[in-house]
Amino acid sequence: MNVAGLAMPKTRLLILALCVLAVVAVALLLSRTPLGRRIRAVVGNRALAEASGVNSSGIDRFTFFVGSGLAGLAGVALTLLCSIGPTVGQNYIVDAFLVVVAGGIGKVKGAVIAAFALGILQAFFQLWTDASLAKVMLLMVVVGFLQVRPQGLFTIRTRSLA
Repeated sequence: MNVAGLAMPKTRLLILALCVLAVVAVALLLSRTPLGRRIRAVVGNRALAEASGVNSSGIDRFTFFVGSGLAGLAGVALTLLCSIGPTVGQNYIVDAFLVVVAGGIGKVKGAVIAAFALGILQAFFQLWTDASLAKVMLLMVVVGFLQVRPQGLFTIRTRSLA
């Protein structure tokens, strides 16, 4: 398959489809189900959710289960690209942290937009430098962005008394 003059291997398209499917599934779970409503309630205000009858420890277990499943899915996708070992996650931990912070903690939409934007920005930086210098430049851009907008792209709306 040839898209804009670039060859797209089938495995990379499969990984892209897998990622899109996982993100859509999580977004639908959080926005359209009673379980998602409970998860959002616990994230928003644990004490109030518990007072309303939500089993917050059960919600914690379920979200850990979903997160572990997504991490396993990412591991399976990664095996299609390269060989893996016990330290393979160290290559991606800074990128994951930058995506979460820049996107806004607690928002799937923010994480998706931030991951896409930061990936394109890092690829843009790699046109003129090597990968490690591009990562440093990306970190500098994110730090500068967080100086202007410390809450990230999207935030969870809360009510304040002030």
